[in-house]
Amino acid sequence: MILDIENGRMAIGYVAVHCDTGREVQTYERIISTPNVKEANIVMGLYDIVCKIETSSTKELENMVMQIRKIPHVQTTMTLLVI
Repeated sequence: MILDIENGRMAIGYVAVHCDTGREVQTYERIISTPNVKEANIVMGLYDIVCKIETSSTKELENMVMQIRKIPHVQTTMTLLVI
């Protein structure tokens, strides 16, 4: 992976996804097949899916989150950026 010129390391983020009830598996399958998503799990609680994204820059990570937000049945997301 190419490293971020600004900080000399890759950008890593965790994204919690809330989706439509009953659409968790379908949404999970779309998320896990998204480039740069390294891991995803269906969870119980306020959010339905948590995924780990690794990119070469924070800008690219932001673009990946925007792609996830456009997946059908995704209602909201919360992104946690690793520092």
